[in-house]
Amino acid sequence: MTEETAIRHPATFSPEILDVIDELLGDARWVLDPFAGIGGIHELCEDLGAVGHQYGRYTFGVEIEKEWADQHIRTVHGSALALPWGASAFDAIATSPTYGNRMADSYDGRDGSARSTYRIALGEPLNPENSGRMQWGKKYRALHRKAWAEAVRVLKPGGRFVLNCKDHVRKGEVQRVTDWHAGALRDLGLKTEAWRCVETKGYGYGANAAARVGAEDVVLLRKPKR
Repeated sequence: MTEETAIRHPATFSPEILDVIDELLGDARWVLDPFAGIGGIHELCEDLGAVGHQYGRYTFGVEIEKEWADQHIRTVHGSALALPWGASAFDAIATSPTYGNRMADSYDGRDGSARSTYRIALGEPLNPENSGRMQWGKKYRALHRKAWAEAVRVLKPGGRFVLNCKDHVRKGEVQRVTDWHAGALRDLGLKTEAWRCVETKGYGYGANAAARVGAEDVVLLRKPKR
């Protein structure tokens, strides 16, 4: 797919976040991103020319929207709810779920405003199992509980889970989205080992433009050894 025909994605890893993810992955070699988007995690892949990675990482991705999955050879078109690998296949999971914020709006951008949503970026309605169409709430949390159970299934005992997420403001109150995800992973038996806050610029549009949460979280959790 050429740059001219590629369909953009509104929530890619920043270089600063990728640096922290790379650090927290430690010596993990086989790494999966079950919410891969257009494949930013593959910037850490040894056989695609990444430099300075003494461990020789090999990255794999899964993405539910074919138009985004097709933008990288190491990304499989599929669902995070049904990963096509057996148990304990990966040394690490490194991923960024959607945040349940206004980027999940079904607004299609026809009025030409500068708002950014997954729907606008893709140019068509999202797959029903895409969390990019889900606002923060019960449905969003139910989907991610299933996705995290599946991710933990394919993670080796002793493996690392690196989570990148960000809280958001709704009706004037900060929604503790990262805390919830970390708690859901702890409910599956993982243990928190590190928590980094990385300042980010974010978008300057929308109803909460003046009340953005100014940092993303990168959390390292570990699956216990048997």
